[in-house]
Amino acid sequence: MGVHKTGRVYWITGLKSSGKTTIGTALYYALKENNDNVLILDGDILKQFVGDAFGYTAEDRLARGKRYAKLCKLLVEQGIIVVICTISMFDEIRAWNRKNIKGYIEVFVDTPLAVIMKRDKSKIYSRDEMEASFKNAQFPKNPDAILSNDGTEDIARMVQRIIKLQPKTEDDFARDQLYWNEYYGKKQESLRNPSNFAQSISKEMIPGKQLLELGCGNGRDSLFFINQGLYVTGVDASDEAIRKLQSNEKNVGRGIFVCDDFVKCRAVFQRQYDYVYSRFTLHSITDDQEDELLRNIKEAMVEGSKLFIEARTIHDDIYGKGEKVSRNAYVYEDHFRRFIDPDVLKKKMESIGYKILELQEKKGFSKTADSDPVLLRLVATISTD
Repeated sequence: MGVHKTGRVYWITGLKSSGKTTIGTALYYALKENNDNVLILDGDILKQFVGDAFGYTAEDRLARGKRYAKLCKLLVEQGIIVVICTISMFDEIRAWNRKNIKGYIEVFVDTPLAVIMKRDKSKIYSRDEMEASFKNAQFPKNPDAILSNDGTEDIARMVQRIIKLQPKTEDDFARDQLYWNEYYGKKQESLRNPSNFAQSISKEMIPGKQLLELGCGNGRDSLFFINQGLYVTGVDASDEAIRKLQSNEKNVGRGIFVCDDFVKCRAVFQRQYDYVYSRFTLHSITDDQEDELLRNIKEAMVEGSKLFIEARTIHDDIYGKGEKVSRNAYVYEDHFRRFIDPDVLKKKMESIGYKILELQEKKGFSKTADSDPVLLRLVATISTD
């Protein structure tokens, strides 16, 4: 475990006193056990590299971070495994890293302000200054891992979680992104009310529990669940939709919205959820991606968790329309849809380790003035047999 013959960059980021160096140093020594090409960059080492060329304005910090990023790219191209511990709270830098650094792994050390203040022995910054840094920081929106470093998880366990990560590239998810950006950019007004599916299952949900929504779109169901007292994590590939959700101050506290591929969002699936909600998302992915997604969801569920699915089936009126691209999958009106065979999905889920609690298929679930699709509604939990 942890043997890498090619270069890799572990970009450990977080605010001052969040624990970046502690975690990065532990990772460095763990990697050194099986690799002789490991280098750590932190604190004094990085200061020596940039010298006195930069001050501490926002522009200087951005320029300094860019130089760190280019250094990492140079080292990884020489086959070096780099562990870098840096604040560098800029979306621009992380986007550049993801696009240009092969073997890039981004780890966000998420530490509560109260814990940071307690750890800050230098006392250089006042509480007001630290609160301002929290407010102004561009926190990572799509890290490979989020470490909640509040003292409840052992450092060694965090390190093992990091070592298991695999690099992903900028284009790992491009599934209909332009289509959905245009869709949500135009239809915000008509998609404010929660879906019938969300309303129908809400009675089964207990306030204060954690819910993950896959393909949250403009957040109409996520916001409904938040108003029902749930803590919601919403994931969608549309940066247009996610940007609007993140800018809504009403979502702060109970809602986290992430722009990512909901099939592969490893940082999200590392958490545990009481409810996982998937409406009109299974038919937006391939059969192989469905396999991967169902296994990832299972890992994020605990005993008693429930998975709720709604999707178009092979008996829907528009099944077979457009260009066939694979089994039960068509591109119709510039949009990919894979229609679900309920029997096949049920058998697949049971083979993975789910217990099906409820399965219905009919019209009337989501009837509008323009359409009445044939939909599947499924509720499942983890099998304990």
